[in-house]
Amino acid sequence: MTPADQDKQPKKKRQPVRSRAAESIHRRLVGLVKALLTRENNEALDGLPDQIELNLRVPIRLDRDEINDSRNFARSLLAQVESLKIQGETEALGHRSGHAPCYWCNAPICEHSMPVDHHSVLTGWSPTGVPIWKNLTSVLIEKKDEQIDYLYGETPGPVIMWRSEDDLLGNILPEYLNDSLFAHPVGALLSGGFPLPMPDSDPDLLAITALILESRAGRNVPRYSLNLISNVPAPHHLATLVGTGTSSILYNWISSLRASLNDLQQQLSGLSQKGKRSSLQASRELVVELLIESRSHLETLRRRSQRRTLHAQERSRDPDRPTSAAISDLLACDLEDLFHDRKESTVVIRGRQGRIHIFTVNGRHITSAFYSNEAILSRIARGRWKPMDRTTGNSFLDQIHRILPTQDGDSAASDAS
Repeated sequence: MTPADQDKQPKKKRQPVRSRAAESIHRRLVGLVKALLTRENNEALDGLPDQIELNLRVPIRLDRDEINDSRNFARSLLAQVESLKIQGETEALGHRSGHAPCYWCNAPICEHSMPVDHHSVLTGWSPTGVPIWKNLTSVLIEKKDEQIDYLYGETPGPVIMWRSEDDLLGNILPEYLNDSLFAHPVGALLSGGFPLPMPDSDPDLLAITALILESRAGRNVPRYSLNLISNVPAPHHLATLVGTGTSSILYNWISSLRASLNDLQQQLSGLSQKGKRSSLQASRELVVELLIESRSHLETLRRRSQRRTLHAQERSRDPDRPTSAAISDLLACDLEDLFHDRKESTVVIRGRQGRIHIFTVNGRHITSAFYSNEAILSRIARGRWKPMDRTTGNSFLDQIHRILPTQDGDSAASDAS
């Protein structure tokens, strides 16, 4: 074969150089990015591009290996992925976890979006849309709430307050709220008094805002998400505090709240699939009921914790206590004995001999007490206790009769003591 013929032969393609080390780095980077862009329930974020370009700087210092270079590389990489997570989470949910949206800055994260310390909670937004953070103790004092005693007793216990949609957004001027793309706040629970061990000082107390937000972007069914907000001091992390310690009040309360919200979301989706989609107003009313139920649940957990003394055990066995007669009074009551507490959004049952029993709208017994006839008539006259109409009253009693066979009357009464 002549040299000219050899030149006409097809040349073999050069095989690309393969670096197993480079492939390993790529797999590790992909795994890291996926982990950072996955929400707590292992669900991937929506609204993200198919791929991203990262700006990675690797200093060429062949004569030495400095650990600071690796730290700076990691810091830069995490900052870029975190920025992408903010973009995706905001597009998917309309909010950034751990932050309250600022309508003034029109940003999910800004200097106003977090409380100044771990004692502050979200009480609402200013007329110009700036989140308002207040010390929880100050809020209790302003409201003349007797729960403040739980924060200053020998054994502090949790406190909780309910904030409606109007409480949160009632002061914002329309021009700051109407065109907002953020998720819509439906209600919030302001809580505190949770033990917080401190490494170099005495144990402190933690305050948390549990904010329920509604997102409707591109969905037939509104999506409701729980946004827990607290400026937790180092070395603690909020996700760790609420996700560990199965015997703690905080863990049990948040776990129950999350489960209830998930059940509600599935209920709304199920109705929509059957062609019975709930109206927006009806959906929001269900969220309000859920929040009030969650408030009652934390109060029950607090009472259980405080009942672990011999004195309380003896009181729980006292047949003369009003709690012991809650179920019997409920079953024997007439429709004119049913009231709606307009301030607390609860059901009031008027029993015999001045006994008053408080239930949630879902039928959970909250507490019982003795009221004088004058106190009862005063609340009715002032309109705080509004007589239930026949339809609502019968519906409530029917619901009680459905759930009563599955409950132990003694334990239900004990929980409310």
